[in-house]
Amino acid sequence: MDDFNFIKTDDGSVGLYSEIANDILHSKTGALKEANEKFINPVKNHLKEKNNLRILDLCSGVGYNLKSAILFLKEKSVIIDCFDVNSKYILLSPFIKDSIEDIDIKLLILSEILRAGFSIEEIYSMIFKLEKNGLNEFLCPDMTNLIKLIEKEGYKSNPSNLNRSFLHNIYYKYISNSMKDCLESNKYEHISINFKVGDARESLKISNFFYDIVFLDGFTPQKDPTLWTIDFLRLIKTKMNKNSILTSYSKSTPFRSALLNLNFHVGKTFLDNIDMGTVASINPCNINSPLNEYDIKLFQTRSGIPYKDSNLNLSPSQILLNREIEQKKSNKQSHTSFLKEQRNIL
Repeated sequence: MDDFNFIKTDDGSVGLYSEIANDILHSKTGALKEANEKFINPVKNHLKEKNNLRILDLCSGVGYNLKSAILFLKEKSVIIDCFDVNSKYILLSPFIKDSIEDIDIKLLILSEILRAGFSIEEIYSMIFKLEKNGLNEFLCPDMTNLIKLIEKEGYKSNPSNLNRSFLHNIYYKYISNSMKDCLESNKYEHISINFKVGDARESLKISNFFYDIVFLDGFTPQKDPTLWTIDFLRLIKTKMNKNSILTSYSKSTPFRSALLNLNFHVGKTFLDNIDMGTVASINPCNINSPLNEYDIKLFQTRSGIPYKDSNLNLSPSQILLNREIEQKKSNKQSHTSFLKEQRNIL
């Protein structure tokens, strides 16, 4: 596409490489694996405890966290609000090869994309452009064939029919060889997805909902800190209840420092004994691996100065510049000096 390329990851799922940011949006070890390990596993027990859940998926992208949550929740009643600034990622989410064999998840996501106001025409246009550029290998053929069939047969003339049951029946009648019982079209009737395109800072301001789980999956803070500022995290906190949990892949020092400054209880998530992400909650009982003394001391250095965006409207470059200026003016210990001091102690 114009601003991203596809990459194959080690677990068979397809990730994205951002041309604009010049960086990978998903782990090379596996885009789906990353979603499970960094977002679902840290909150599994919390997800099990409640039946009616509302999840906020910030920077939902092509939907790996969303799909992993649906797979895990299975028959629980859940509403998932997905915010992303890039509509192309949302449109791509049902079609990308993601190693998920359950086609009904893709049909569910497609139906919710259509319900959000996207049209068959723009989806078909995207698929046509990808195939024209020789990128078929990264797409799920059954789903692309479904869109082509809908476009060809003119189902778009009656958009009210393009709900999950309708899509399911069309798929299993014309695309799949499966003799699947049509009653399974209600397999995920208990799950609702709301897609919102735009700046999450603005979208969250007008949200009236409280969330049990928050997936914070914004682009790396060092390049785009807009969703990692202490001010945006403060806004997120107003949308959480006392037992809610925020989870993220980031272990950025200014991010964790901001959470502590907002009186969150903060902890780490681990993979093979390696610190790989962050969990935060107002309830300390939700934190299994709290930050240690070294972390707390590090936050007191210049490295711990949070990103700031008081009016939630600054550009990434301005946020980065403001923090750099604040660091230079600060009397706090430098990160380099702190590391030398810790090595001497050891």
